[in-house]
Amino acid sequence: MHIRDYRPADASALAAIFRAAVLEGSAPHYCDEQRKAWASRINDSTTVHARVTGQTCLVAEDESGLSGFAALKSDGHLDMLFVRPDQRRTGTAGLLHDAILQRARQAGHRRLSVHASHLARRFLAKRGWNFVRTETVNIHGVKLEHHYMTL
Repeated sequence: MHIRDYRPADASALAAIFRAAVLEGSAPHYCDEQRKAWASRINDSTTVHARVTGQTCLVAEDESGLSGFAALKSDGHLDMLFVRPDQRRTGTAGLLHDAILQRARQAGHRRLSVHASHLARRFLAKRGWNFVRTETVNIHGVKLEHHYMTL
């Protein structure tokens, strides 16, 4: 597994990873309607490229291609951390998490924040993130819960 900086040519693969992670990987935690609403936020390579441009975005790559990515906003907000569903429990998310934290420290961030899904909340709590509050967002009339956390 190799962690590297995002390239514009990665955008299509990142969109596919995001959609698979949301539609398949989050199935135990969100109903079908919620997953579809959430997945609608990134429909294609253009959308994902626009979202990560200007952020620190790292991708995980192995012999089969891209397996995950993490994006950190300039204000220290962890915007995205997603892996392909077949990469769960393989260490890919942990490698991306550690690499993006290293970049955050290098950039001088002393405090980070995230809006974590139910699944990500447990993953991040194991890595020292602190739960602050649960929030409800409305995406196209569909309500979803996420958790505001800090590190």
